[in-house]
Order: sequence, then C-alpha cells, then structure tokens
Amino acid sequence: MNDVGIRDPRPLAERVYERVCDEIVSELIAPGAQLIQDQLAARYEVSRMPVRDVLARLEHEGMADFIPGRGYFVKVLGEQDIIDVYEVRREIEALAIRRFNGRYTPMELARLEMSLAEADAVRDADFDAIFRTSTDFHLALVDPCPNRYLLQSLQAIWENPVQRRIIRFYKNDPAKAAGVVAKHRRLLDMARKGQTDQLIKHLASCHSPLS
Repeated sequence: MNDVGIRDPRPLAERVYERVCDEIVSELIAPGAQLIQDQLAARYEVSRMPVRDVLARLEHEGMADFIPGRGYFVKVLGEQDIIDVYEVRREIEALAIRRFNGRYTPMELARLEMSLAEADAVRDADFDAIFRTSTDFHLALVDPCPNRYLLQSLQAIWENPVQRRIIRFYKNDPAKAAGVVAKHRRLLDMARKGQTDQLIKHLASCHSPLS
C-alpha cells in the first residue's frame, strides 16, 4: 500500500510532496521521467487535486520542468544548476560570517566539533547522512550571525530538495564524499584561529561537488 501517512496531521498535499521529493532524490523516479498526474494519484492512493498542487510546487522549487502540451518532467540537473545553487549559498554564508567577524565562542566551536564527529561516523554511500551532517555543520558555522534574516534565507536554501539531489553527485566518486569532512575540518581549524578571511576563501572549495 502506497499510503502517505494516514495518521500524519499535515495537509495531504504536503505529505504527497514529501514522498515525491524523496523518490526523485533517491532516483526511484528518474531524472527526466514524466510526472503524470493520474499515475501519481494512483501510486500514492490520493485524488488528483493534491497531486496537481504538488506538481506546481515541484516546478516552482526547481525539481520539475513544465513543457506546454506535454506536461511535467523531473528536472535533469546540469553542471550550471549546481554552480548556481552553490554560488548563492556561498555568498550568503560568507556574508553571515562577516557579520560577526568570524569570532566563535568555545561553545560554538564545540558544536562544530561535534558535527564533525558525527560526520566521521558516516559511511561514504549514505547520502542522506552526508547531507544531514553537512547541513548541520554549515548551519552551525553561521549560527553566531546576528542577522536572523540571513540565517532564515540560508535555512531555506538547505531545505530546498534540490540540495539533496546535488549530494547524489557524490555517488560515483566516494573520494569526494570522504573529502567533505576534511574540508570541514580545515574550516573549523581556521575558525579556531580566528582566520576569518582564509575561512571565507576556503568556503569556495566546499560549495560544489564538481571541484
């Protein structure tokens, strides 16, 4: 049974959206595949109405493309898509760090160290865990920023399902996945030493699986 959580109190469209996103991210629904409203409604045992809303949301959030006369298709992420997403994230993170001059308290450094310890325990092929620990580290890196609007913007970027899809680019290159922790440890070392300019410069190497 392909239920979407009968006891889940969230709106039905939200539950269907989460399921579709999960299957796109895991590639159970392949890049470029057509998203047919009737088929998805049958797949998740729901009416067509929430599926219609989900398809519109997927297009809005960059997970699907709408082709007039043909319908919705899972967006095939290209190199430029990845560059664009990471460029925005890099610039917001750098701005947030500059707002507090990269000065971390012992407690804030301990939180970063804890995040790295969790990442060390992750298996290279566990993409969900790689994404979660990377998200935790980067959000902890900017958390001292006093500008809550910057942090909310960054949180929204991390929560966009396109971010989860991008991490799948590591799947054919375990060495890159293993290198994530090493890059983050360099950032932590710079944060400890108060090397704000170097930290911000090094962020560039942490914002694309293409490098």
